[in-house]
Amino acid sequence: VDFPRMKEGGLDAMFFAAFTGQRERTPENTEAAYQRAHQMIDSVYAVCKRYNNLAEVATHSADAKRIEATGKRAIYIGMENGFPIGTNLKRVKEFYDRGVRYITLCHSSNNDICDSSTDKNGTEHKGLSQLGKKVVKEMNDLGMMVDVSHISDQAFYDVIKTSKAPVIASHSSVRSIAHHPRNMTDEMIKTLAKNGGVIQICLLD
Repeated sequence: VDFPRMKEGGLDAMFFAAFTGQRERTPENTEAAYQRAHQMIDSVYAVCKRYNNLAEVATHSADAKRIEATGKRAIYIGMENGFPIGTNLKRVKEFYDRGVRYITLCHSSNNDICDSSTDKNGTEHKGLSQLGKKVVKEMNDLGMMVDVSHISDQAFYDVIKTSKAPVIASHSSVRSIAHHPRNMTDEMIKTLAKNGGVIQICLLD
């Protein structure tokens, strides 16, 4: 994606994700993921500053309409995989203060927050960990969206039970059509809707 093609395609706003793949949870790897996430966020700000006639970083829902009215693209920041948080709850607010407005709690393997739907070793926390529950509550308090894509079925239901706000599945598909543990069952999708949340379908099959 680039800013000119966003404009051509009528894409007024988009989330740019700071993605870090899951590695062994050593202090060194966690620190590397933490630094990498900050570097990617820095890059988003830098490119929007360099092309400030084309795009602007957005941090509030109302920013999309305001920025679109100027002819520019609104760029929101998300984080895919909570790995950079490690076990430091204070980092949730730190990333919020840097503009991050959603966190995908985990990716393809378990982390300290919750179980993944695809970890080769199976479940570790039996859903959302005790730290994970604190992370979800902190995200609620800050006004940051909780993203349930990639997390295990039990972690999903734990999030629904824990969160005081609707949650999102930023990029999930339908398990009854494409049978993959990464995808959501009909019951999960209905639960998400009942919670007031949103599923965005991706191309995984």
